[in-house]
Amino acid sequence: MKKKLVATALIAVLCISLSAAVFTGCEQDNGKTYVSLDINPSVSLILDGNGAVLDVVAENEDAQVLLVDLTLEGKTLEEAVKLVAEASVECGFLSAENSVVDVSVVAENGKAKYESTILGEIERSFSAAATDGGFEIKLNSEGSYTLNRMLEYYKEKYPDNAAVQNMTPAKLDLVLSVTEKDGSISFEAAAQADISSLITMAETAYAEIEPYMTAAYNAAVTEAKLVYENAKAVAESAVWAAKYAQFMIKDLDLFAVNYGAVYAAYDVAAITLDYVLDKAEQAADATDAALAQVDTAKLAELLGVEESELKAAVADENGVITLGSIDAYVDRVVKNMTDEAQAAFDDSELKTYLNGLQAEAEEFVNSLPDEYSEKIYDAVEAMEQFGDSAMDFVRELGDLTVDDVRSIVTYFENERDEAMEQIRANLTSEQIAEIEQAVAALNDTLAQAESAFESAVNKAAEDAKAMLAAAKAELAEAHRQEITVD
Repeated sequence: MKKKLVATALIAVLCISLSAAVFTGCEQDNGKTYVSLDINPSVSLILDGNGAVLDVVAENEDAQVLLVDLTLEGKTLEEAVKLVAEASVECGFLSAENSVVDVSVVAENGKAKYESTILGEIERSFSAAATDGGFEIKLNSEGSYTLNRMLEYYKEKYPDNAAVQNMTPAKLDLVLSVTEKDGSISFEAAAQADISSLITMAETAYAEIEPYMTAAYNAAVTEAKLVYENAKAVAESAVWAAKYAQFMIKDLDLFAVNYGAVYAAYDVAAITLDYVLDKAEQAADATDAALAQVDTAKLAELLGVEESELKAAVADENGVITLGSIDAYVDRVVKNMTDEAQAAFDDSELKTYLNGLQAEAEEFVNSLPDEYSEKIYDAVEAMEQFGDSAMDFVRELGDLTVDDVRSIVTYFENERDEAMEQIRANLTSEQIAEIEQAVAALNDTLAQAESAFESAVNKAAEDAKAMLAAAKAELAEAHRQEITVD
């Protein structure tokens, strides 16, 4: 009995000592956790109950550059953060001039002690990398300037939404990550969800995203997908239309509606509009929306910086300025101020200006460019041959938004499914089997289209990886030369 008590005591001591440093072994499952590391690059992680990395996602293109050759999944938090921290220093993202790391931690169980342990792990990893680089870092777990500004913005925008009013900066960080990755989830719906549900949504969304999925990659894949799916839909739907008509003639029902043709038309229309929706949703992140007009002189004055410096930081090579580029620059300026400068900083006018830009960006991303509206009108008008009244519905909508397109796609899909139900109701099981066999026989015909699609996707991935790897190497070399000069 005494030996058993001694053994139990030793196990307990071992658990206590290990839990202070790691999340495995005797530590109980703490539930999944969302961790956001924002240096700009911005990286989000999902941890399992023992603190190991389940999923990782790059929140912006700088993060895609940072993560291009890093494998974080399956590693402990300490190992993963160490890789991120070292790469950030190597590429010059983290430096003496930009030494503050904004961190958000949201655990399913909400244990403050567990979240504090995670923060300690992160701080040790970043501090070690910074020390090797010859400077010190500061960890900020209160949320970045932009995150707190946006929290105020949304509280003003949704004054009657209790979930938004009670939201913390850390939860907002998770909500924004989820809604930016999955355009079908509204901000208000995500705000209402609990942490566990949000983390599950994030896991689902992150699983579909690779670090190399840049804007150029997504555009190329969307184009290739339309070509392939249209070819497939046209071929398969044509079989249903032709066979259905053939069976109706056999049954001497010459004046019956050809539901095969109806099915084919709605199927192709739904695919075409789904493509339009994909293209529109590629710009669904308000931070990436191109702003029509930015008063850079006023913004520079509000921040207390030179306009030339601000322009160089926020405009791309084509002079395009986005809300994301402005927010990233503002965050960098504010977080690297001295404590005295931050205390004296009056940002009331700056917040008002930035909130106005955010409202403009949100309106822009839900609007639909004229070129896409024309595609929609063409697709809807084609349905009028079947007596469809969708055009009346579309005209009543006025200027189409992304949400309107989603509604129209759903409408077409429902009409397509109803046509298929009618086909199956009108034909015998033998006739249905014959059509399905004919569709299956198309595999050889469509093999070339499928091969072309796969080749386009693979090429887009290789091009994106090469571009990101080159950008990372260029940053690292530029930073080495800068250090040498200093």
